[in-house]
Amino acid sequence: MNTVLHEVARQVRRAPGAVAALDPASELSYGQLAARANAVADVLRERGTRPGDVVGVALPRSADYVAVILGIWQAGAVFLPLDPALPPERLRFQQRQAGMSLLLDSVPHTEDAEDAEDTTELRTGDADPERCAYVMFTSGSTGRPKAVLVSHASLHNCVRAVAELLDPGPADRYAANQTFSFDIALLEMFVPLSHGGATLVTSETLQAAPERLVGWLERHRVTVVHATPTAWHFLLPYLTPGRAELQAVCGGEVLTARLAAELAGRAGRVWNFYGPTEVTVWCTAGLVTAGEPDPLPVGRPLAGYRIVLLDDAGERVPDGEQGEIHVGGPGVALGYGGAPELTAERFVDHPEHGRLYRTGDLGRLRPDGRLWFTGRRDRQVQLRGYRIELGEIECVAQEHPLVELAAAHVVDEGLLLFAQGDVTPRALRKHLAAHLPAYMIPSRIEVRGAFPLTPTKKIDRVALLASANR
Repeated sequence: MNTVLHEVARQVRRAPGAVAALDPASELSYGQLAARANAVADVLRERGTRPGDVVGVALPRSADYVAVILGIWQAGAVFLPLDPALPPERLRFQQRQAGMSLLLDSVPHTEDAEDAEDTTELRTGDADPERCAYVMFTSGSTGRPKAVLVSHASLHNCVRAVAELLDPGPADRYAANQTFSFDIALLEMFVPLSHGGATLVTSETLQAAPERLVGWLERHRVTVVHATPTAWHFLLPYLTPGRAELQAVCGGEVLTARLAAELAGRAGRVWNFYGPTEVTVWCTAGLVTAGEPDPLPVGRPLAGYRIVLLDDAGERVPDGEQGEIHVGGPGVALGYGGAPELTAERFVDHPEHGRLYRTGDLGRLRPDGRLWFTGRRDRQVQLRGYRIELGEIECVAQEHPLVELAAAHVVDEGLLLFAQGDVTPRALRKHLAAHLPAYMIPSRIEVRGAFPLTPTKKIDRVALLASANR
């Protein structure tokens, strides 16, 4: 069978004493990782967890987190990451939407696991390629986050496809620096662990101090780092120049030629990746070459993926012309949990190209197979590496009893929210902070007595933005 769990199990048998996962306070060999994962699975079964059940995980960052995920999969259950930093109401919504049956807020353990420091067997238990492996939330055009359901087969395909490019091996050490509620974290952990390497799980304390973070990663001989372009700007000053063994992976935002050139002075290879959560992390990638001008391409399809650009009529556009990016192949997610209508709208069966995911992104495909990202069809935006649906911010704002209408925009300094009603900016900001993560809180809030309207009685967003305080 082909799942990430099976791949890691092979590495446990191959080298149980090799380092698998480490954090600033601890280190786990493959054998120790397997023993702890087996114990987690045993505890889950004792608590009544059955194949297909959704298990929420709200734990601090540590090497043990990796074992918890493996244990959940071993029990045949679905991994749901819950970021403790999110507002309680948002976490409760995610739990309800995903159908969570059990919450882990501490690392499960058994006496057997404490007695056995390591093992040469990572049990694969009830892992099934066709079963859902994890649920990840992403912003929704309806104003509510979407629960993306991804199968083991899709995750295994992406891990294998990325590994074909990055060529991981036992000597490799990948930085696990993304929040676990972002799917990139799964690649940071399981690309190296599927090939005998190690994952370096950074702590919250290190993440708050770029100089210390880079120092810790370099002391532990990191070889691959994933980050958004914004994050790379913070890390760049502290990276040792000329590290030929380092691979810098960029994604989540537009990568400029200037930043790529600066990264090339510190890393042996610089990659530009693209892909929404609904197609399992990434679907295209390209090695950035020196001297290439803006805009940089986002590469060619990863192994097993299909990129199709269609017009509004569902017809394929000629090479070089702009169209909506559709993605096909084994990486396409199962759909959205609890949202069959939205699933049917975004996951479509095309008569010529088969099952495709409509990304809502616009792009151009060149004859050599390289893809250029050119923008969004809707009002979803990329800001500081996060996918943000402006409609979600507006929806939450309008839940305040004193807000009649809300309109969110992106301006040079960040997010700007207009509100119509008898609310103060301070009260509205407090309301938003109780329901949204920090990266979705507007940097500016302006209250209006009335919004300008178009002749069709819709908000005149152009006039509203023009009226913004300067």
